[in-house]
Amino acid sequence: MKIYENVDLKNFSTIKIGGKAKKLYFPESLNDIKFLIKKSKDEDKKLVFIGVGSNTIFKDGTLDYIFISTKFLKNIEIKEEKDLFYLNLEAGVSFKEIINLVKKFNLEGFENLSGIPASLGGAVAMNAGAFGNEIFDIIEDVLWIDFDTNEHLSKKNEIKYSYRTTQFQKEGFIYKATIKLKKSKKDIAKIIKNHLIERNKKQPLNLPTSGSTYKNPPNNFAGKILEEIGYKGKRIGDIGFSDKHANFLVNYSNATFKDLMNLLESAERKVERVFNIKFEREIRIVE
Repeated sequence: MKIYENVDLKNFSTIKIGGKAKKLYFPESLNDIKFLIKKSKDEDKKLVFIGVGSNTIFKDGTLDYIFISTKFLKNIEIKEEKDLFYLNLEAGVSFKEIINLVKKFNLEGFENLSGIPASLGGAVAMNAGAFGNEIFDIIEDVLWIDFDTNEHLSKKNEIKYSYRTTQFQKEGFIYKATIKLKKSKKDIAKIIKNHLIERNKKQPLNLPTSGSTYKNPPNNFAGKILEEIGYKGKRIGDIGFSDKHANFLVNYSNATFKDLMNLLESAERKVERVFNIKFEREIRIVE
């Protein structure tokens, strides 16, 4: 297991904000994960799992937590049953790598998720979604470790999940998950290409961003609400809500964590005052 000291956390967050990790661990096996969970408990330190970092923002300064990157958890196993494909994936497998498999075998079921900048573990933990679909539409089972280092292989119907949330956010670490896809007669590569073009039109992907900032309230859209209170394009220093999509935070140059938090808290206060809606963050703030 590789261990690095004084690591710039902004390099592990797509919005490029954050201080330093005193230590960052790169496990390569299930036993490494169990060791680090136990270490966290023994040393009474917070566990922070890092995937692609597309929805994670770190505070400034030096953070002395047990930071765990899934970068080297990349194993992929493929099982075919007639026209069905079962992909058993370790937590660090990226959506880009899944897309390559989907295109190779022309599989349907993943195409609406194709543009999400995520790793498998992080996407399952938050039940990531796009274009009306979510990862749990195709999940078969999840192998996870609880904070007492016990292993669990849970079928989809045994897992608690809902819109952008799952039990794993509080109960343990996702080591592997199996997704079920179907051999398609459609041109899946073309569908994926069109989805990516659509995302580029609607989202500010030319700047460092943390993706969707807030969960959509019931029967409403967070971006629409932010636009209605005048926060589309609103900035504090180098951090702002995009003028392309109001629910996306973007880093215009050298944004600070302090300015980011001030902007979030300002928006949340105004939304609650004007609409009596308490915004729920989709991004994860590590303080």
